Amino acid sequence: MNVVVIGGCHVDNYGVQSHLGFVQQWATHLKISTHEAVHINCLSMVKVEHIPSLISQYHAELMDADLIILQLGHYELSWRKRFSELFQAESSERIANTIYRSTLPKSLATATFSHKPTHTSQREQLKNGIKTAILSTYYQLGGEIPFLNQFRNKLTKALTLLSAYQDKIVVLTPFPTLNKLDQWLRKKNNSFIIESALEAGLNVADTFDAVPRQKAYFLADGVHLNSLGHMIIALYLSELPLLTYHAEQPT
Repeated sequence: MNVVVIGGCHVDNYGVQSHLGFVQQWATHLKISTHEAVHINCLSMVKVEHIPSLISQYHAELMDADLIILQLGHYELSWRKRFSELFQAESSERIANTIYRSTLPKSLATATFSHKPTHTSQREQLKNGIKTAILSTYYQLGGEIPFLNQFRNKLTKALTLLSAYQDKIVVLTPFPTLNKLDQWLRKKNNSFIIESALEAGLNVADTFDAVPRQKAYFLADGVHLNSLGHMIIALYLSELPLLTYHAEQPT
């Protein structure tokens, strides 16, 4: 069985040993349940803007795959830029430069990372809380947030391009995080991701609430899952046939 997993830092085993990442743990469950060999090809560090290049470079791998697990939006919904940029429209020139400079994701099926995430200070937590409150109030008052529109437009285009592989794709919604601003962005986009994937004819597994938002499941930074959090995701994926929203097939 050939499986391609496309995603961000969690697919890259950030902060945990490779055999404790959700991909490898899930692969073990998959081997047991299917009684066959399972080959996993991980494409990590993927942004939505990478999708056209990814499809071109990995066309053969995507065609040969029996199952494609897709986790998009990890980087876009982890806000590390200036807060004001959420409210700025992206110019066509800036978009072109971004696409020109973007690099293809890397294939890392068995990587081990030794770097240790840093703790999020109380000051940073307070600042994130204030930013989230401002963003929530602005949104409730009917304010348009350009970043949300830009992300959704890019995601829709990416999912449309991936619709050629629709029968074998399962889209995962973003994992939860203890970062208040990131969690707000992910929550506001969760339903949109599900609806857009289904409209593109793709299957969806909602992993947004799969892991409890408690420190026991996260690394010191409160953003990335630790080995226990990865285990929860792996167990969740082992039940994919029961938990997946299936796109309606044309009659």
